[in-house]
Amino acid sequence: MNSYDVAIIGSGPGGYVAAIRCAQLGMKTAIIEKYPVLGGTCLNVGCIPSKALLDSSHHYEDAVKHFEAHGIEIPGDIKVNLKQMIDRKQSVVDQTTGGIDYLMKKNKIDVYQGLGSFKDATHITIKGDKEEEIEAKNIIIAT
Repeated sequence: MNSYDVAIIGSGPGGYVAAIRCAQLGMKTAIIEKYPVLGGTCLNVGCIPSKALLDSSHHYEDAVKHFEAHGIEIPGDIKVNLKQMIDRKQSVVDQTTGGIDYLMKKNKIDVYQGLGSFKDATHITIKGDKEEEIEAKNIIIAT
C-alpha cells in the first residue's frame, strides 16, 4: 500500500492547486479523480467547455450584428458549424487538462483514477479499473 503525507480527493481547480502546493512544500502527495482525465467537473464538463462554446457564440453574434458597422461585409449568410464549435471546445478542454497532467508530473504527484472513499481516517479506497487502497496522514476533500 502506498503511503502519503497528503491525499486530495478531486482534481478540479481546488484540488489540483492544493496538490501542487503540498508537493512544493515537500509533502509526498497523491490526487484522486473519478473522471478519466484531471480537472474535475469544471474543466471537463462545466465551466471551461461552456465558456468555450459561449465565446464561439459571441464571435457569431459579432459577425451577424456588428461587423457591418466596422466596414466588414460578408457576402451570403453567416452559418454556424456546430461540429467545428464542439471540436474547438474539446481542444480547449484537452489543452487545459493536458496542462494539469504536466503539472502533476512536474511536481511528482501520484495520480489515481477512480472514485475515492474513506475506509477510515487515514485510508482511502479507490475504485477504478481496479480497486486499491492508499494511506495518507492528511486528506483534503476537494469535490
